[in-house]
Amino acid sequence: MKKNIFLTFVCSLWPGAGQMYMGYIKRGVSLMTAFMVAIGLSGFLNIMFFTIPLPVIWFYAFFDTWSLRNMDQAQRIASPDDFILPSEMRRHGEAEAFARRYHAVFGVGFILVGIYVLYDNLLMPLLATFINSISYDLTWIWRLANNLPTLVVAMLIILLGMRLIRGDAKHSQDDMIEFKGEE
Repeated sequence: MKKNIFLTFVCSLWPGAGQMYMGYIKRGVSLMTAFMVAIGLSGFLNIMFFTIPLPVIWFYAFFDTWSLRNMDQAQRIASPDDFILPSEMRRHGEAEAFARRYHAVFGVGFILVGIYVLYDNLLMPLLATFINSISYDLTWIWRLANNLPTLVVAMLIILLGMRLIRGDAKHSQDDMIEFKGEE
């Protein structure tokens, strides 16, 4: 049975609500949670970087709602309701294996985000107050500190490019087998 087209449209405007209206509660909760976590992190930590996935989540949820609405009964049975992280992946431990394999990358990411939050929300306001409280012209310090994240990211990009050019694998002489021709 097809759902009301107007209510489908209205519900599809909010990520996850359309899926819930179509009866896919787990998928809807997953999309709504991802959307709200991205908004919450960007607002709470004052980092606009977390808003980057919002259009992707919104468009996926919008078109997924209409895709679900246009499915016939056989297609709906073939597409069961599940969370974004499929239950097969959770059951076989693939998500845990992925987290264990890349735990250092996640750790570095969390540390970098924490340093940036401290820099942007604590250091910069204190530096601005200090510069404004003294009578000397120290705007160059403010400009340097304000452009520090851009400088750090630019340096990391340059270092990454150098590493990619140089290559990661170090081949020893033992790895090379000399071709002596056919005998």
